[in-house]
Amino acid sequence: MSTNDNGKKSFLTDLKEHPVKILALIYPYILIIGIGIGLFYLSKTNQVGNNLISPALIDTTTVQDLPLIKPSTAPAADIMSLSQPNDALVAKGKIIYTTNCVSCHGADGKGDGVAAGALVPKPRNFTSLDSWINGPKISGIFKTLSEGIKGSAMVAFDVISSKDKLALAQYIRKTFVPNPPEDSKDDLTDLAKKYKLSVGGQSSGQTAQGQTNPGQIPIKDAMVLVEQDSQEKYQKIIDVLKQISSDPGSGADIFNKVVDDKIKALTMLSSTDEWHNNEKVFVDLIVNELGQDGFNDKVHFLSDSDWDTFYNYMSKLL
Repeated sequence: MSTNDNGKKSFLTDLKEHPVKILALIYPYILIIGIGIGLFYLSKTNQVGNNLISPALIDTTTVQDLPLIKPSTAPAADIMSLSQPNDALVAKGKIIYTTNCVSCHGADGKGDGVAAGALVPKPRNFTSLDSWINGPKISGIFKTLSEGIKGSAMVAFDVISSKDKLALAQYIRKTFVPNPPEDSKDDLTDLAKKYKLSVGGQSSGQTAQGQTNPGQIPIKDAMVLVEQDSQEKYQKIIDVLKQISSDPGSGADIFNKVVDDKIKALTMLSSTDEWHNNEKVFVDLIVNELGQDGFNDKVHFLSDSDWDTFYNYMSKLL
């Protein structure tokens, strides 16, 4: 064996016995590779940074204000004309059914909507004529929509107008109910009287009532009105206090004696009109909330004459 081979063998044996030396030999190469990767990453910093910029987020917290709707009253539903089905009426009924009824009664009217599984009793299967509570006539369906079914998930649909209830009844009868029974003229007349509808455009014997829409105003406008109302009430209380402070009469003396918090006392009295025509209500209102309404326990020492004087004085001021 040559000296060269002996040297290599000795070197390899030494590395096996001292593995740390292997790391010492390859460390420079690892360092060079690491520096190379670092330099490559730094050269791409702008590109990486651009890719990491989050897209602009849409602000989903903004709430649209309510639109302005003026108060209005629609004419009372004419039971005679609406008891006759037509394409427009049935089409409108379909929209109402899809919005309000399909989740329980199902798209096919069989009582198998997505919410039906959790309901006991099950929703009405319109395709069957068995066990109707109010019957499948227009008058029966209208009653169910107006009053609901006690002991079931069928609630009264007060938010639906009488005209829309009749449209919904027409859609249910035409689409789902097999051979639906017809209402007699007496059925429709009785329905009109009970729910104050019109008959042929005429009063049904009671005052026919239209669908009233109270209207609405935007929230920001409502807040302005509330603030203005509060300011007006506060200013009124301040004006009353000025009158009391400059009044040398017995009514003012009684007020100053039995009141600890003048603002709170006047606010309480001005918040209701119930006491203005009844002295007993006035006395009860003060005594029953004593300690919380600005008055003190000296009210218990007022004579009947004092109460009369105090009541008449406050009635004039407020």
